[in-house]
Amino acid sequence: MSNESYKGELETNTGSALPTESELPGQTQIPVDSKLRFVDTRNNDELLKVAISGANPPPNYARNTEYWSRLRPVNVSVMSMESVAFPGKPGTPEYEKDFQLWLSAGNLIATGQETSPLEWIQGEYKPQAPSSTLYWAIDPDAPAEARIGLLLERDGQNQLLSMTWYKTWQPKDGLIFQKLPSKLKFTEVPGTSPSAIDDKATWYHYHCITQRP
Repeated sequence: MSNESYKGELETNTGSALPTESELPGQTQIPVDSKLRFVDTRNNDELLKVAISGANPPPNYARNTEYWSRLRPVNVSVMSMESVAFPGKPGTPEYEKDFQLWLSAGNLIATGQETSPLEWIQGEYKPQAPSSTLYWAIDPDAPAEARIGLLLERDGQNQLLSMTWYKTWQPKDGLIFQKLPSKLKFTEVPGTSPSAIDDKATWYHYHCITQRP
């Protein structure tokens, strides 16, 4: 998903707004072995939790894998993605315990952590699931000028099935984020086409192939 992280926030209110220079994040780095959560901005309820196993995963978890845990139905128009550091280093008992606890309360799906540039396809992805929602956010890699998209697909019981990321260029290393801020706001857009985010941009998408672990 990412090589580095910003220790800063990126937030804006509408799809036509971009942050001013003073609002752009600082560049202090935090460990890449972080855990993520998506929360409802209205009440701070946790919706999704993500843990990335990296090269030294806990027992019973695969290497270089993203684990997504769905806690509540993602029926919100605005949500915030937050990056949280693990309390221990990978390979330690503290890290292994926290990794498992972080994911334990939800329904899990897994997808590969690493992608290639060729897996980013120009154009629009057509959702296959019964229900889907597209969100946009400021692109942390070009916060003054670009946006990203996140499409969530769900089944009839509102369980998370898959994720598709959008970016306005083809990442040279295949990663959605070169630098991940500690907080990033995602806002729903009408429909599932990235043109609703920016109709002048050339969009590339990466569809996550998921499975139940």
